[in-house]
Amino acid sequence: MKQIKPGHSGVLAFALLGLFIAAVPLYGEDDDTRLELEEIVVTGTPVSDSVMELPRNVTVITSFDIEQAPSKNIIDLLAREANVNLRSLFGHDKSAGIDIRGMGDTYGSNVVVMVDGFRINSPDMAGFDLSSIPLETVERIEIVRGSGSVLYGDGAVGGVVNIITKNASAGSKINIEATYGSYNSLSSSVTVRRQKERASFVADAGYSSSDGYRDNGFLVRKDASVKFGYELTDFTSISFLLAPHKDSYGLPGPVSREDAGSREKRVLTVRPDDSGDNTDVKIIAGMETFLGDTVLLQAHGGYRFRDDYYVMGYTPLLPREDQTDHVSEGTYTVGAKLSAEYEFLMQLQELLGGIEFSATEYKRTELSKNDRKSSSIKGLGLFAMNRLHFTEEMSWNLGYRFSLYGGTHRVDQYKSVEEVWENGEPFDRLWSNHSFDTGLVYDISRSVSFFTSFATSFRTPNVDEFALSGSGLHPQTGTHIEAGSRVRIGDTAELALTGFLIRILDEIYYGEDPDTGLPTNRNYENPTNRIGVEADLKFYPFDSFYVWGNYTFLDARFENRWTFVPLVPQHKASFGIEWQVAQPVILSVTGTYVGSRFDGNDENNDLYMSLGPYTVIDAKLTYVKEPLKLFLSANNLLDELYSTAAYGEQYYPMPVRNFYGGVELAF
Repeated sequence: MKQIKPGHSGVLAFALLGLFIAAVPLYGEDDDTRLELEEIVVTGTPVSDSVMELPRNVTVITSFDIEQAPSKNIIDLLAREANVNLRSLFGHDKSAGIDIRGMGDTYGSNVVVMVDGFRINSPDMAGFDLSSIPLETVERIEIVRGSGSVLYGDGAVGGVVNIITKNASAGSKINIEATYGSYNSLSSSVTVRRQKERASFVADAGYSSSDGYRDNGFLVRKDASVKFGYELTDFTSISFLLAPHKDSYGLPGPVSREDAGSREKRVLTVRPDDSGDNTDVKIIAGMETFLGDTVLLQAHGGYRFRDDYYVMGYTPLLPREDQTDHVSEGTYTVGAKLSAEYEFLMQLQELLGGIEFSATEYKRTELSKNDRKSSSIKGLGLFAMNRLHFTEEMSWNLGYRFSLYGGTHRVDQYKSVEEVWENGEPFDRLWSNHSFDTGLVYDISRSVSFFTSFATSFRTPNVDEFALSGSGLHPQTGTHIEAGSRVRIGDTAELALTGFLIRILDEIYYGEDPDTGLPTNRNYENPTNRIGVEADLKFYPFDSFYVWGNYTFLDARFENRWTFVPLVPQHKASFGIEWQVAQPVILSVTGTYVGSRFDGNDENNDLYMSLGPYTVIDAKLTYVKEPLKLFLSANNLLDELYSTAAYGEQYYPMPVRNFYGGVELAF
């Protein structure tokens, strides 16, 4: 891979940004738009805002975007956005995730995912499991790139993904959907929505199964959810969500680099008996009430239970139950936010303050390693953010968070001869963390805005990192600088360009200890730097035709030695076309190019072959004539052989060209 010197990459990024900002005032003004800059970001800001008012690069994926996309799940949908990279082990959304702004192999602990205001990140390396959220239940998704530590706390380093599930609309509605496709993949779902007077109700039930692209790559999933809302008074409402999920999955493992390049051998597995069963239940409740005309109190609470049984490295020499590992997790969170508007400097100002408390009980029993890890974790966060409007055109955000982390951890050893567990010595960790966030937004005109921000972030080690680490492992901290501009050209087009710099101190990673030579989790001695540019274009040349595209340049390196962070591409680009061919027919085409990346075990960039670049194009044809919708989708049209992850030249191949089609009825 050709290397760009760090100084040159930074100059290039911000030179491009400067050219863009210089060109901005040439565009005219328009009050109306059909595009994203008028979308409301509900969860990521002190009060409801248009994207135009935020000092961050934000993407809103609407319900219409979801409906037209060829994507079959949330992971695929997110991976087409700027500086959001797919990481998949088995070609589906189980054991898969998204990396925002080049966090590398620890993306699961450096990106926060929220569902209806409830955090779903696990305390271990598993991160977040987006396969537990069916795409058909999602109303919209917000991607807020960069540090979100003030509002979201620990781990909001690369970005935050806010997922908002569907609410009921007036009257009653029933949706029935069924699909079938390659690899004997089938799915079905039923959704019932009802709203009457002050009450609303949404219920979903779904089932899906697939043999998978790989041998032993099967995935069987059962989902259900019930969402209830009620307006107690004109000023007070409550909500409740129950979402159980259960899946069974195969674990085919990796293949060699040579086999990954063979159409016949890349589907094979040497682990035909490795598999797992997972249960994931989320319960979320909320209340909001207006305490006067300009003061809103919001309270929320949630509980998540995860129970995962799996076998890795099966041997017929032992009974299956004697080699089944088990993870159990129970997490509850409670919190409250108070937002208010007040007048100052003859302008309406906005203030947000809040408190959050969370507690997790975690246990991981690995009979394959004869150990058991237990953790009890508690966290407390206090935060405040103020938006000060100097004029109608200029606003300034200032936020601060204070967080406390307390954890008790223990590693027990199993004595196979005596058949007893020997408890390890518990150890405690207690840390306090501070984060700051300030940003300026200047509306050059009603169609053009410029923003810049400075923020800090933090991340504490997860329970897996504690279990295999030295005594000196401690939280990482980061500083984030961001600047950009957004342009709205009437109701025809949007342009956005963002440049950013992230510098992380004491970044947590898994690698060889220089003193002992053994693998361990520790903090990097040198900082890591990520410098990049994100560009977005959305274009409506006419009502029946929509074009979008984005490009990311990202230079992610270890400071001083200046090698690249593994599994992070320097270049990524995506495009999409939606064309209403005839009144009831819509054709959607999306494509994504991802540049080469270094192997996940190659920090020095000289040990293994790099993962090659790839281009994936998907297409979907939809016919809608109420109450009927028919659709046919083709994924990986170019039949590309590619992998999104490899470790020590052990590759995890992705599916070749595949198809699926379906029918939906809406009453």
